[in-house]
Amino acid sequence: MTPFDNFLQFLTQNWKLEAWLMAKLGVLLLLLLYIVFSLVVVKQIKLMSKTLNGLLEKQFMFGAKALVGLAVVAFVLALIIL
Repeated sequence: MTPFDNFLQFLTQNWKLEAWLMAKLGVLLLLLLYIVFSLVVVKQIKLMSKTLNGLLEKQFMFGAKALVGLAVVAFVLALIIL
């Protein structure tokens, strides 16, 4: 082995990269992105309701806020379970 290989082995001998830990972090990251997506949906509905007048504005906003709530609940449950 070369000195560089020995140095790399010395640096990485204490690293324990577990697949489950990486999977859990990946799920949490995806759930955070889902929360951001749901917030973007709320903003889009607000912009749409400023531009167009319709009968379904309140229902759309209720659905968007429910989507944000469900996304936050899913993230919190994932934090507790994972």
